[in-house]
Amino acid sequence: MKKSALVLSFFALLFALLFACQSGPDKTEMAAQITTLQQEIGAAAQPAPEKLEALHTAYQGYAAAFPKDSLSAKYLSNAGETASLMGRFDEAIAIYDKIIGQFPDSKEATGALFMKAFTLDNNLKKYPEAKAVYEEFVQKYPNDEFADDAQFLLKNLGKSPEEIIKGFEGK
Repeated sequence: MKKSALVLSFFALLFALLFACQSGPDKTEMAAQITTLQQEIGAAAQPAPEKLEALHTAYQGYAAAFPKDSLSAKYLSNAGETASLMGRFDEAIAIYDKIIGQFPDSKEATGALFMKAFTLDNNLKKYPEAKAVYEEFVQKYPNDEFADDAQFLLKNLGKSPEEIIKGFEGK
């Protein structure tokens, strides 16, 4: 009986030591990796798709590892932009929704709501959904720097650039 308790204690101690020695992701290291990728992409005339994908993954990895960190909202916003750059508009919408839900009081949430409407409008051509999101944006953030843009886009929803220009010429 004493021998089995001793063996059990030994394995419990070994298990505890293994977990103590394994640390989680390093915040500084992850942020440095993101900075390096940003610099490499910024220096390239045409960013390599695999670098853009790596940066996109790094942004989301940081936000997943550190969901309460102040940089996570910004990195998720950047991940939404990279998803759009790669033509993955539904993924961008999902990321914008995550920002809105996870960081509702941040400036990134304001931008995410606008970008969600813009993506629905310009990229996905889902005009009824875009209209609802633009209206929500204007209602929630009437004094935001993008409120006038949202109003303009709302009034011209679904119109071609030529139709918008004709509207200006008619005034």
